Amino acid sequence: MIPDLPSNNPVRIVSSSHWLNTVREILDERGLSRPLVVTSQGAAQRNRLLEQFPESSVFAAIEPNPTFESCQAAIDFAVRGQFDSLIAFGGGSVLDSAKAVMAALGTGIERLTELFEWKEPFKHRLPAIFIPTTHGTASEVTMWGTIWNMDEMKKYSISHPDLYPDVAVLDAALTLELPLDISLTSILDALSHSFEAIWNRNATKSSTEFAIAAICAILENAKKLKADPGNLDTRRVLLDAATTAGLAFSQTRTAAAHSISYPLTLRFGIPHGIASSLALIPLLHINKGAIRPALKQLLAAAGLATIDELEHQIRAIPEGVLKYRLRDWGIGRDDLASLLDQSFFKGRIDNNIVTLSRSDVAQILELIY
Repeated sequence: MIPDLPSNNPVRIVSSSHWLNTVREILDERGLSRPLVVTSQGAAQRNRLLEQFPESSVFAAIEPNPTFESCQAAIDFAVRGQFDSLIAFGGGSVLDSAKAVMAALGTGIERLTELFEWKEPFKHRLPAIFIPTTHGTASEVTMWGTIWNMDEMKKYSISHPDLYPDVAVLDAALTLELPLDISLTSILDALSHSFEAIWNRNATKSSTEFAIAAICAILENAKKLKADPGNLDTRRVLLDAATTAGLAFSQTRTAAAHSISYPLTLRFGIPHGIASSLALIPLLHINKGAIRPALKQLLAAAGLATIDELEHQIRAIPEGVLKYRLRDWGIGRDDLASLLDQSFFKGRIDNNIVTLSRSDVAQILELIY
């Protein structure tokens, strides 16, 4: 069960047991009939989207870790059509890419590189329905997306209040086909969102409560997921938890764990959920003195007596399934110095409630090596 939305989040969240019927109802009630569907090839094939929507309205070429090229191709496809709404269907890469398309159609700007700086209200905003197929990203309830420039080896964020989707449709059945490794990677992403919202300079009572609710649900259900990946009830709880984590960090943005993660994904291809969660335990120990009330509240809610018990439960999530040390991903010790230089991403590292020095981050990289 997702707590009530924060007052500043405009997204309507709809739980569904049949996403297609729900989408049709939403389109009908709003008088919309020409949706643009943004998705990936795999999601389109698995869910037979070309049987549900005209081929001319489906862009199914979004890449993992969405690149400038794939987002620009989606924009080029979108501006050639006459669409009255947008449906984003997929994991975080699809949902983030769809926001670039929303921005292009809303502003009339067709070049991706010009969209990052747009601050004015959109001239024409397309109604948007976001349907996550993983339980991690939470892009369905935020106003930003991540896009990667692989030529520059640089991560960009697109952000604007008009990029909040209108409706998020949560159908846990869509996550049932996820392999276990991707499933665990996605919940680690949600776990990172949650902790980053707690040890954050922008944290509020509301964001902390959302984050604690999400962490408790993830910790309680991660073991169940590993034991029975086909359990729909477990998937439903984890999907709700990911969205709840999104409601937390939509108020705070992310912080140091994400800042440290960006070069890990860019340079070494470490999946985002793994990369963004590797530093959680070191950061927990660095930040614990500054978040004592929230940490006490979290331990009580999770039924844990000590931070050591919390750490044990976090470590248990990837155990036996995921590669979870830097060295396991082909990173050499001689790479750590350059990774250190690239770990200070403005607007993320400085959100951490404790100011982190270079020696702090160097120690984190050593601990997760």
